[in-house]
Amino acid sequence: MGSFYTSHVVHGASQPQILAWLKQRPAYVSVTHGRTTVVLDAACESQDGEELAALASDLSTQFKCPVLALLNHDDDILYFELYENGEKTDEYDSSPGYFGEGDPEAGPAGGDAARLAKIFGVADSAPIEATLRNPDYVFAMERHRDLAAALGLPEFSVGLGYTYVEAGDLPPGTAPGTYTHSGA
Repeated sequence: MGSFYTSHVVHGASQPQILAWLKQRPAYVSVTHGRTTVVLDAACESQDGEELAALASDLSTQFKCPVLALLNHDDDILYFELYENGEKTDEYDSSPGYFGEGDPEAGPAGGDAARLAKIFGVADSAPIEATLRNPDYVFAMERHRDLAAALGLPEFSVGLGYTYVEAGDLPPGTAPGTYTHSGA
């Protein structure tokens, strides 16, 4: 069995701001690294696309900043949606035929590398594009790891969801106190 997790990468709001806004909504919120804070939300762990999208839109609207909502399904699919000013502006699916809708041999679909590079302040979009299009990934978490590296995101933003942190299952090298619970 592969990994199942969701996360929201908020680019422009700090941990204290997000924790105050979440109030009693169960979530883990990372320390802010540069301009990036990661939210691991309990309700999104069901992998309900509407829940994932609603929180991304709300965070983006509230903090007037981009939010990248990510989903890893059984380490077979890396899916994301990008929100700016509360609106979805990009979408990516590493395996669009996975659930029997479309060609199961089709390669990754969507994902605007140039847009992602601009938002995350990366000068060269080529590594992002290469990660999004590479057909050779065996596990979605590997693609997520490489995408995070290409975007300049911290290592602690990869491979984690609410359920993993709740169980104390953090990647090696994750500093104590990296994630704080919202208090719910």
